[in-house]
This record gives sequence, structure tokens and C-alpha cells, in this order.
Amino acid sequence: MIPVIQIYENIDSTNNILMKKNCLYPNGHTCFAEKQTHGKGMQGKTWITTKNNICFSMAWSYENHLSNIHMLNFLVAIKLVNALKNNGYLNIKIKWPNDLIFNGLKLAGILIESVYKKNSKIYLVIGVGINIEVDIEDKKKIDQKVSDLISVNPEKLVNKNKLAAYLAGAVAESLFEFAEYECKKLSEEWNKLDNYYNVTRIVSINNRLIKVKLLGINETGKLCCFHDKKINLYNINEVKIIKDEFLCN
Repeated sequence: MIPVIQIYENIDSTNNILMKKNCLYPNGHTCFAEKQTHGKGMQGKTWITTKNNICFSMAWSYENHLSNIHMLNFLVAIKLVNALKNNGYLNIKIKWPNDLIFNGLKLAGILIESVYKKNSKIYLVIGVGINIEVDIEDKKKIDQKVSDLISVNPEKLVNKNKLAAYLAGAVAESLFEFAEYECKKLSEEWNKLDNYYNVTRIVSINNRLIKVKLLGINETGKLCCFHDKKINLYNINEVKIIKDEFLCN
């Protein structure tokens, strides 16, 4: 499922590489980089390359428009957690909508960019960044608390190439399976790994701060918040995560 691998010592962004060239890369074409000078995060934020990390992007396309394409984010996160678990990194959770966390701290991020083509084809680039080791200087540059794989399992010696292969395989598997993946099953798998499932948080809705209970995602990928005596649903573009809080537009 991965026909081509490009590896760079230092580039601006692996996502940028695959979004160029008029989207001609084949399914599974993967780009790795030791360091990114302008790594991308959600909502225009920057992904800071840490002392030791794995950063890569993968290209994929689907022939027909998929109404649930926003849920791909969730499947990729689940597959990555399972791949890490199979490699001895346990107790990793997911934070809505696209982060892997350990002990409440950000461990990895996912960014999906897309282009809709005239022939109804959708071209995607999935970017993944995961911290292997974060030092003091890294923490000074990053505007949130972060973790790394060394913290998850201090006794395990990280084989970077082997782990990169497992993670790329997990992303390829996600993309290969997604079009036929059952949404109900996906939401159930997500909710089992959701670090904030059934947790009470303060949110802002229409400039009003309220206390809600977070209940994961439903079958359409909407965030479920219990407040005002009922479950209220919010689309991915209606909710922002700022540090450790959920803020709704």
C-alpha cells in the first residue's frame, strides 16, 4: 500500500511536498522528514519539530465524494494508538479531534488537507507528527504541555525506522479501509479511547461559558456535549481546542 517513500533531512513541510505537483502522487506515496521548518498544525498553527521525532505525510485519493470524510481523522488516530500499543506503548489516549495524548499531555498530532477535483475525486494528504524525545529547549518553544514516547515507556529502546514503518502502515491501513468503514463502529472505537469521555468541562457556546459533560462523538462524528438537560451536538468546525479547554464558536 506504500509504493514510494521520500526522505528529507530538512524541509518546510511534508504535507507541502505532497500537496504540490497538481496532486499527481499515487495512493500511499509517503514523505518523511527528520526536521520540518514550517510543520503544520490545526487551524493554521505550527507543529514544532522536537529533538527526536517522527514526521511524515501520506497521499491518497478517493474516486467519489465521501460525505463523512471528516471522520477519517478519527480512524487515523485510532489506528495509530493501536500501532503504538502493539509496539509496547500503552495507555495512550485520544483528544478530540486529532491529538494523541499520554497522561493528559500531547504526544502526537494529525493534520488532513484535501483538494476536491473536477472529476469528483478527492485528493488527501495526511500528516502525522509524533514526539520520540522532548528536551527542555523543545518545551520552551511549544505553547502547550507535551509528552514523548520515552515517557510512555522509559524501558523501551526506540527503533526509529521500525516504528516509522509501523505508523506509516497504520495510516495506509486507515486510508485503505475508510470508504467502507462502518461509522457506528468507528464512533464506538473512538469513545473507548477518548481521554475526556464522560468528563465535565467548561465550554463557551455563543459567548456563554457553561459546564458540560463530554460524551465522545456520535455516528456522524459530531462532538456530544450534555448540557441544558439534553445532549447537544457540534460539528468539528464549530469547536476549537485551546490548550486543554474546548471552546465553541
